[in-house]
Amino acid sequence: MKYVTLKSSDLELVLDPHHGADILSIKTIPTGEEVLYTTPWSDRAEAVLANEQTTLSYEPVAHWMERYRGGWQTLVPNAGPARDVHGAPLGFHGEASISSWKVLKSEASSIQIQLDLFSVPVRIERVISLKGNEIFLTDVVTNTSPLNIEVDYSSHPAFGGALLEGEVHLETSAREFHLDEERDSPHGPVASTHQWPLIKGDNGSVLDLSKLPAPDKKLGVFGWISAFDGAKWYRVKNKEKKITFELQWESEYLNFAWFWLEFNNSEGFPWFGKVRTFAIEPSSTKTSGKTRRSLLQMKPHQSVEIKQTVIITF
Repeated sequence: MKYVTLKSSDLELVLDPHHGADILSIKTIPTGEEVLYTTPWSDRAEAVLANEQTTLSYEPVAHWMERYRGGWQTLVPNAGPARDVHGAPLGFHGEASISSWKVLKSEASSIQIQLDLFSVPVRIERVISLKGNEIFLTDVVTNTSPLNIEVDYSSHPAFGGALLEGEVHLETSAREFHLDEERDSPHGPVASTHQWPLIKGDNGSVLDLSKLPAPDKKLGVFGWISAFDGAKWYRVKNKEKKITFELQWESEYLNFAWFWLEFNNSEGFPWFGKVRTFAIEPSSTKTSGKTRRSLLQMKPHQSVEIKQTVIITF
């Protein structure tokens, strides 16, 4: 597989335009510290993608997971479980995350790529550029049809490497945390809303999401943050390793951020209690529920711009 490596004076980014435009790695220069997650089965995933390994299953979640190497994906036009979008049967996490993107222009510190979706009439034009300790990612999403359409958009960076070695501290401009509406949680009632960063359970328990535990602790959380105070951002800080990942985004459509945390907690497939990662994912929709709707509703031939900026300090 042919990856593209982008470099600035401070950062190195590895991109796979041939499968989902996955950002597989972001490392600091010259220390070489990784901030993104790599799955325990990443070598097998590479073999499956290269047609060197027979796929295990066509069940939607297993099919996607078998190809999941970690890193950072874009979920369009569906985020989450398989469902129909405008009559198109879509698998887990949608089409964009498994598609081959066209490389339009590639330079040492920037790349321009494009994807025309098959499932829905949507084009995504993306520019990624690096400067110093910052990464700039801009998507222009266009409805290429004469119809009104509604699609999901979710940005899915999963963290790992040096960033998760030891305790992790989180900061955000969000004021609320919501537990998923369709998944039981030991931390609070299903579909309950809490003031960030505390989840308060009916039994008097309190979980502080601003302080995530060291590797010897188990923890699982799924929901979303919202009600951002002004600019939308979050910050992941590892004081011991002295490294911080900050993501800022600008879009009237991404008013939620999915919060998925898997710290050696899930005992079944595919994690088996041995995975430590989490993701905070700017999204156009909440995680689930009967009232789940995407804010990305586009008129005929409308284009919308979504900007994301990463700042890594070390």
